[in-house]
Amino acid sequence: MTIAEILNVISCGVSGTLGTGSRGCKAAMERISSIWLLAAGTVLDSARTLDIEYVQELQAEGKLIVLKGVQNWGDNTPDDVVEELEGGTKLFVRGGKYEFEASFINGLFFHSALHSLNSQSAYDAIFVDVSGNILGTKSLTGGLKGFTLGMVRAKKLQWGSDTAAQREGLMMQLTERVEVDSDWYFIERGNLNFTPTSIDGVNEVELDLSVPSAGTSITVTAKMKVGGKPFTGIDYNDFLATKNGTTSNPTAGDDSVTTGTYVLTVPSLALNDVVTIRLYDNSENMAVITSDSALWKSNTDSETTIA
Repeated sequence: MTIAEILNVISCGVSGTLGTGSRGCKAAMERISSIWLLAAGTVLDSARTLDIEYVQELQAEGKLIVLKGVQNWGDNTPDDVVEELEGGTKLFVRGGKYEFEASFINGLFFHSALHSLNSQSAYDAIFVDVSGNILGTKSLTGGLKGFTLGMVRAKKLQWGSDTAAQREGLMMQLTERVEVDSDWYFIERGNLNFTPTSIDGVNEVELDLSVPSAGTSITVTAKMKVGGKPFTGIDYNDFLATKNGTTSNPTAGDDSVTTGTYVLTVPSLALNDVVTIRLYDNSENMAVITSDSALWKSNTDSETTIA
């Protein structure tokens, strides 16, 4: 089913009713497990099916950042402001804006990544709970979008101790209260063909291009940024190479001799040619590749050819 067909569809075996009556199927979120940050203003295509393919497409396009593994979800929303007049009459002044704090135990690299998200009004957020239900809001055109965020700020590192693990944290404020109170969109896990809690973020790979010699071969070492293990399982089709600024992609090669070390055949190189290399999905024309059902992105390394 398309996204438009599953918004606010809740299955419990009877027809639901609108309003404050108790009959029907309630929409309720459990503890938040993942945060999906979308570039501000991004609206999901209502005609598309919400599946792994579409989610990873948004990630590869740089429109979606997935923060998986929320361990604690704190509600720091302030109370509504109410003024009481001398005669005892109370007046509503303003509603408190929703404010949340998420904590993770994903490590130091993740802590650094959270700090790269520090911003004001740069993101919207969709929330996924531990059961895989999804909560977003209605866009001006009626499509599904994330809740509008103002401040997004990483917290200082909470150091580990003899009794507690290291924790990383992120604070966020939702600036449009009506999006939560009235204009929410709820997608029940049962209406999806995948498990939203299993969606991970884009992983990083560090490439190290050895200084190439004139000829038709280059050697690239690939390691996972987190943990430093060799990155294996891909071949020449997953690289984008340039020579003096012009695309000059590998035509053969893999890491079959030494795990994580890719010996690639390239068009002829001459003395002083400048070569660059990075991971790239050439078929989809995107800087993120898929390997072992996960998404990967690398740095671009550059070297000058010697004799």
